[in-house]
Amino acid sequence: MKPLKIQSYELCHTGMVRDHNEDAVVSLPGQGLWAVADGMGGHARGDYASQAVISSLLDMTLAHEAHVGGQLNSIQRVLEQTSQLLISKAQEISEQTIIGSTVVVMVIDGNNLGIFWAGDSRAYRLREGRLTQLTTDHTVANELVRAQGFNREDARSAQDAEALTTAVGASVFTPERREDKTHPGDRFCLCSDGLNKVVPDWEIESVLNRQQGPEPAAQQLLDLSLDRQATDNVSIIVIDHL
Repeated sequence: MKPLKIQSYELCHTGMVRDHNEDAVVSLPGQGLWAVADGMGGHARGDYASQAVISSLLDMTLAHEAHVGGQLNSIQRVLEQTSQLLISKAQEISEQTIIGSTVVVMVIDGNNLGIFWAGDSRAYRLREGRLTQLTTDHTVANELVRAQGFNREDARSAQDAEALTTAVGASVFTPERREDKTHPGDRFCLCSDGLNKVVPDWEIESVLNRQQGPEPAAQQLLDLSLDRQATDNVSIIVIDHL
């Protein structure tokens, strides 16, 4: 594996309304792995679910002699097992119980980038001053656009538009993945929806452009969320490829 020139900083905050934190994060720059998990709000034991996702990733050893695609395969196998575990735990409570979590995972090996996600936790890339969302939210609204040809405005106003269509621990676990290249100077941001619910993409772009270093960038994004009364838990990881 080529040596990584990476700096990163992570924050995970309860927010201003919730009384406990159902988010969890992992940041392993030496291993080239970062992840955000968001326990599904309104469901049982969301904190248990997000911690189970992160624990499974921490317990995994990525084979860096493998290409990024092989690493993503390993991540999928581990999270499929975790999904089945969460389903089993939920069924012990009742048939209607869901114990689930979103997840977004990023791996970097040299200049090779891999992203794996399920749900609406996001990965962004800032390149040459322009912000791009690298993931697509797995929501009812986006499924209406993708599969049924709805325009985005109609889809956003549909019933349960923001409901998740997949997650770790959901009855349907259909994650997505992508492979790409990363360039020196790229900046990435992983986040739970507690950030992008209250801080729009144009403002995330502005902060990531303005702040030098991942710690002040992550901190300002969190401060903006809290200033706006952060109704959800907020998790942010900023990753710089130097």
